[in-house]
Amino acid sequence: MPTEMRKQIEDMHGYNLQLVIHKRLIEADMNEKGRLFFRIKKMFFDFLTPNEKELLNDANGVMEVKIVDEAQRVSPMFLTKGKIKEQDVYFFTTHWNSFVDKNCLKLGHLIQLWSFRRVRLVDIDNEIFTSDLYFALNTVDGRCIL
Repeated sequence: MPTEMRKQIEDMHGYNLQLVIHKRLIEADMNEKGRLFFRIKKMFFDFLTPNEKELLNDANGVMEVKIVDEAQRVSPMFLTKGKIKEQDVYFFTTHWNSFVDKNCLKLGHLIQLWSFRRVRLVDIDNEIFTSDLYFALNTVDGRCIL
């Protein structure tokens, strides 16, 4: 992970930074359907809490997450679970094509996807906190940021 990206995550008070997947972008990641998918069996780290897993295991389960790019921009994205060729996969959807364009991602680029958590205050009066799921995506073999 680039040093500047790691610093930004630290500045955001991010914690539990873990490498989730290391993959080459394929046609399915770059087409008009606008989604990045990664196989659950290929993940290095299981980033979901039990409650988040339960949510995504629901037939219509989707959760809003954020992705940090190499230009230190934070983009909203939706994470969902599905199957491709009978293998369980996670998908980033909704704003994926915009993310691809902003970061000049191309077919065949080698990427790393990292997960981390960020604490958020939910109820100031009762001092109730939650942890939000974030991701960071960096390219290993080429960087172009608009």
